[in-house]
Amino acid sequence: MPWLIALGILIVASLGWYAWSLTRQVKTQEEKRAQARQDALLGIQILIDSYLDAQVDRSECILRIRVLLDAHHDDWLSELHLDRFDEVSDAILAMPFGEARQQIDVETRREHDAARRQLLQIHEAELEAELKRLKEWVNQ
Repeated sequence: MPWLIALGILIVASLGWYAWSLTRQVKTQEEKRAQARQDALLGIQILIDSYLDAQVDRSECILRIRVLLDAHHDDWLSELHLDRFDEVSDAILAMPFGEARQQIDVETRREHDAARRQLLQIHEAELEAELKRLKEWVNQ
């Protein structure tokens, strides 16, 4: 009978250790996720500043902001109501970029560039206002 008690204590201790290690893993993952979210917020802030100071290609900047928002803040559109930003970034995302852009012919690439520039010019004031609002949200 004493060996049964010892076995029970061993099983309970093993399960306790296993639960503790799983809890520790979850906590580590949550910390990594929180750090990634903070890094994304910092990246968004830097990109917005670069956009507002005209230091970068604006369509590329909008794409990068959109990717960071989609990856780390899935409720950004309903929370922030950045309708113009959403519309423009959707239109830019619909055009080939990266390697796909390299594979299209030069004339089509120029047409896409012209369409991007026109889209950004048409919505310039609204985009800047929404990006400033996004920056305020990021700084909270």
